[in-house]
Amino acid sequence: MDKFKTVLKFVQNQQTSLGFGLVALLTAGGEQIFSSVVFKCPCSGWNFLYGMVFLLVPALALLVLGYIMSNKTWKLFTGLCLRKSTFCSFKYFCACGVVFFQITTTAVVAPVSWIAVALLNGNYFECAMTGVNVTVFTNHLCDGKSPQCLDELYKFPCGRATNVPQSERDDVLATIRAESQVLGWLLIASIMVFNLLLICVARCKLPSQLPCS
Repeated sequence: MDKFKTVLKFVQNQQTSLGFGLVALLTAGGEQIFSSVVFKCPCSGWNFLYGMVFLLVPALALLVLGYIMSNKTWKLFTGLCLRKSTFCSFKYFCACGVVFFQITTTAVVAPVSWIAVALLNGNYFECAMTGVNVTVFTNHLCDGKSPQCLDELYKFPCGRATNVPQSERDDVLATIRAESQVLGWLLIASIMVFNLLLICVARCKLPSQLPCS
């Protein structure tokens, strides 16, 4: 019984972290299904727009949904509507800012998870980058490749670039996918560092909770 109480207490103390982990896991699973079932790169001039829409729009939708599903959002909104006389108060404005920041840190878990998993997967980024009309970037991708590489770059995700050797197409796509995965890991690392800084600041503000206090 004591062990059960210990486990229950641990779960209650880690409820926020477990919730974040569950949201991230569900988002990652949803992205994998979405990528394999729905996403089909057009391999045309729409590549960049199509890839960016699949990469960013679901993340934006998840962010808005995160705000909508938070009870604190509506409490904050109701408080602003009911306390118009104190709206210009500096302390009240700061308090609202702190609450909004807390809401945001919770709401961004799902969209950041979506973008990170999508970048690690590489499908959306691969499609988008083969449709970029930036000379410097396309020259970087086709450096040392056939002259037709620049003209048929947008066809690479579908394997329809018949005038470019398969090995060169694979090299270009591997480069794009590697860049996508690097961005994904950088995003994950930056979020972890940011969370670490938040925890450090919170501990500094609450020294009574430190083990040495």
